[in-house]
Amino acid sequence: MERSDIIIKNISKSFGGDKILKNVSLEIKKGEFFSILGPSGCGKTTLLRMIAGFIYPDSGEIIVNGERIDKLPPEKRNVNTVFQNYALFPTMSVYDNVAFPLKLKGYSKSEIEKEVNKYLDLVGLLEHKNKMPENLSGGQKQRVAIARALIGKPDVLLLDEPLSALDAKLRQKLLIELDSIHDEVGITFVFVTHDQEEALSVSDRIAVMNKGDILQIGTPNEIYEKPKDEFIADFIGETNFLTGEITEVYDNYAVAISDEIGEYKVELDKPVKLGDKVKLTLRPEKIKVDVKPPRENSKYKVLRGVVDEVIYSGFQSKLFIKVEGSNRIIRAFDQHREFLEEEELFEWKEKVYFYWNYEDAYLVEVY
Repeated sequence: MERSDIIIKNISKSFGGDKILKNVSLEIKKGEFFSILGPSGCGKTTLLRMIAGFIYPDSGEIIVNGERIDKLPPEKRNVNTVFQNYALFPTMSVYDNVAFPLKLKGYSKSEIEKEVNKYLDLVGLLEHKNKMPENLSGGQKQRVAIARALIGKPDVLLLDEPLSALDAKLRQKLLIELDSIHDEVGITFVFVTHDQEEALSVSDRIAVMNKGDILQIGTPNEIYEKPKDEFIADFIGETNFLTGEITEVYDNYAVAISDEIGEYKVELDKPVKLGDKVKLTLRPEKIKVDVKPPRENSKYKVLRGVVDEVIYSGFQSKLFIKVEGSNRIIRAFDQHREFLEEEELFEWKEKVYFYWNYEDAYLVEVY
């Protein structure tokens, strides 16, 4: 069995009359890249700062590497934090910023030089070691902050929205570098973000938070493909919600009917009974679109419609299709797997068939 590096038991925290964390519990495995994902104000940064020791819980326990730390001051915890705003010393060079933790611990000059060069090389900034922070880009500043946080060899590295101040292309580049650094050093990373793509890209597992609660913990694939509820399905990526009432129930599937799309099969990921109202999530990339009807297949739900809007984005087109006989709009992604001439793309007002395998629609709510 893998050992847990961080155990959080029944943590609660209130500020004034507002309950920010509500009896939160989770375990993070040793060496894991673990993300805490949620919208602004959900409590994720408060939880991270409790692990760091900047905020104390009202109740509950935090255990790191087998030691209970929730009552210890930050300097007594072998945990370091990388902040969104870098928190570099503006009057110190890159070298001195990274060396600072070792100087505090009384390392010799030769030991400091060896370690600083090692970690600056790890983050790709060895040739910039004599520069001042004001002469660095945002991405370079963040890499300095990461090197400084790692040089003390913490048990856990906490990352508080470290990429949110950077532009999209630089964020993607640093995500790849961060994943590579994690693989190199092998310690536990806890990454807080509101950005779903960031969390899905680098995490071994993700905890999704909302309003002070952890709603689901799982791998990126589990979170995306099998969200536990409507909030998670909507928050993680784009989706269509299908609603209906159960009219037939069998061993492995049920049948639902909807005014908008008619009758369709429901794979039973949750128990249902006749008369239940249901809601399913259907990702746009699961939907196939064609000008011709598909071959008959009992697993397909086939509809006709009209392309109401097309958003071309290079590798794919986002299609907004109005269901025939209804005002319902369904989103589908048409992937461009080969070079397409202009006339081969779907056009506004074009009549189409669209369909999906009923197994690709995931049941998220029964009520």
